[in-house]
Amino acid sequence: MRRSVLVALLLGGLLNAQQGNDKLKKEMDERREQLFKQFEFYAQKQIYRNNSTDDPKSESVIKRDLKKERETISFFFEGMPYFLSAFDTDQIKNSNVDAIQEGAIDGLTGSFNGEGMKVSVFDGGRVYAAHTDFGSSARITNKEAATIPYSSHATGVTGMMGSKGHSLSVTSRKRDGRTPIIVEMNTKGMMPEAVFDSYYFGNSTLDGETTEKDVSAKIRDSKPALSNHSYGNVIGWNLTQGTEGVGFYWNGSYDPSDRRSYDLNGTYYNRDKELDDIVYNNPYMVVVKSAGNSYGKGPTSNTMFPGYYVKSDGTWEQFSSTDVLPPDNCAAGYDCIPMGAVAKNIITVGATEKIRTASDGFDGRYTQVSDVTKASYSSAGPRDDGAVKPDIAGVGSNILYPSTSSAGSTTYGVGNGTSFSAPQVTGILGLWSQIYKSLFAGKNLNAASAKNLLIHTAQEAGNVGPDVWYGWGFVDAKKGAELLVQKNQNKVIFEDKDLKNAQKNEILVKTDGAQPLKATIVWTDPSYKFNYNTYSAAHNNRTSKLVNDLDLRITNVQTNEVHYPWKLDVNAPRNPATKGDNTVDNVEQVLIDQPAAGVYKIEVSNKGTLVNNDGANAEKQTYSIIVTGYTEISSPEVIPAEASPTLLADGNNKVNVKFVENINSIKVFDMSGRLIRSIAPSSVQTYDVDFSGFPAGIYVLTASSANHKLSKKIRKQ
Repeated sequence: MRRSVLVALLLGGLLNAQQGNDKLKKEMDERREQLFKQFEFYAQKQIYRNNSTDDPKSESVIKRDLKKERETISFFFEGMPYFLSAFDTDQIKNSNVDAIQEGAIDGLTGSFNGEGMKVSVFDGGRVYAAHTDFGSSARITNKEAATIPYSSHATGVTGMMGSKGHSLSVTSRKRDGRTPIIVEMNTKGMMPEAVFDSYYFGNSTLDGETTEKDVSAKIRDSKPALSNHSYGNVIGWNLTQGTEGVGFYWNGSYDPSDRRSYDLNGTYYNRDKELDDIVYNNPYMVVVKSAGNSYGKGPTSNTMFPGYYVKSDGTWEQFSSTDVLPPDNCAAGYDCIPMGAVAKNIITVGATEKIRTASDGFDGRYTQVSDVTKASYSSAGPRDDGAVKPDIAGVGSNILYPSTSSAGSTTYGVGNGTSFSAPQVTGILGLWSQIYKSLFAGKNLNAASAKNLLIHTAQEAGNVGPDVWYGWGFVDAKKGAELLVQKNQNKVIFEDKDLKNAQKNEILVKTDGAQPLKATIVWTDPSYKFNYNTYSAAHNNRTSKLVNDLDLRITNVQTNEVHYPWKLDVNAPRNPATKGDNTVDNVEQVLIDQPAAGVYKIEVSNKGTLVNNDGANAEKQTYSIIVTGYTEISSPEVIPAEASPTLLADGNNKVNVKFVENINSIKVFDMSGRLIRSIAPSSVQTYDVDFSGFPAGIYVLTASSANHKLSKKIRKQ
């Protein structure tokens, strides 16, 4: 009977997931159909404009250009098209991956190099599988038809995760930017034994299929357990070769009549919603996205190139001397992560310089906050409602990678970008997933748990707490692996829990005060249903994009002092994070650096009513929780209670609970801390708890009302 119920529940869960995916497919297909209708109108206007110029492009050239644009079209906003584009070994040592690859983690048997793991790579074309760095072409499966060219970017990104390793002597420069040095560099990836599926991020028909798909549909239908996405929309200023020549092109709105400008950096829009929808319906899909490389771009700081804006008729116009130039990207130090990279349920990755190595007299390991330096190009958050983005940072600069020509060849390149920091994080997550499978009977990390592990074990970088440059810190592969071992040894709390509507989940822990006490929760949130379609409404829209607002608190049981989670100031996000009620992030972390020795209550609750992805009331919200820094998990009897227990003897088996207001809950625990009875009285202020069915022993009774709590130790003879 029990097995039948379990099977029914499993089938029910799979059915609900499939129904969610079917509904999502219908919505996405409708959006895509509308997008291509908009593109056809745009293409006709482009052809007309081309034919009206004094020096028009040939018919074959204009068709070729429009074909490429159609492949990479992402969305239109107020008639303006936005296109997807690619975002351009010390890194192994910097993030401590070598400890995993070489089997140097205490408590783990053997080494881990991605054996039996698969990663899906969505990028600018096909990966050149025959590159010698991959060892065997069988490790790469190109899902695209042969008509899609090989991509140097896709090959390099895949190599960052999967290269076997190739050393080259490369001319570089010291940190001073002037002194040239010869550096021995290596292409070895994070998972040199893993296999990879390769997809093009543009609109295409996959090999063996008949229907054209955009990148969201490819992600949705392939359902990869782990995927990397080193591409995105270029928002704000973009230095490129455009129709008016080389210059800075303003990808946003500008009205010369009132000199106002708007952009969509930090805006939660359709690609973000689709990614949140996909992960919500498929909670074991881990999606890693690069933050972008637009920080500091613009004609104000670089006067060598002119600036252009798009007019209402769709043509580009150079900014005049009387126009007010829009600020350079992230001119104030924040707000230049593009839409598509600010979704809640994905992992967005910023980039850092390499941690100093032997050429600078250091060993390349993280030892202190100042070791980590933001890469100058790495786009900064937050999301426009003040939520933390990026989520994490990794090395993205001065990377040697396997490259190729469009026809296919074994070459190498050296580059910079969040395109390289993202696959570093993806590779580390792949190693952690492999370790998790080995420790926990083949089970997989879900999206919320994978993100939680990254955030909880990150090394501090930048400001204390989360910030808009590094997110929650600098990735540390070794610390994450060690935490998995500790979970296996029952030395930390790392589990998925269900929070039911209007209820609270509580954990009591003891600490000796010798180390920080830290708790982190992450949950897969329903997508936010935005309703803005104008620049003025979408730009810096401060409405929270959080749907189910969970709250994490840690309370000192002896003093009743409540400790709150980190939060950014949406109006001054470069300021250090403060602690308070966080209403925008689906990540909450409470850190007590120097806790007083004693007992602490870790509590998770929610505001309002929990809903599902369709907006209907939900019975529960699943979340991942990690707690470290405690010495033992406490049973409730450590809560201050009466010095002498209440004695039940001579046939007296009832304990009276009495409050001056309605009683909300009564719980009875045994001395191991196991909950053995939970009572929810209905609108009463007094209640007799019957212990007649309990064996002799000591119990702890707790009761609570809206404003009062009670704890009694009970001895039954």
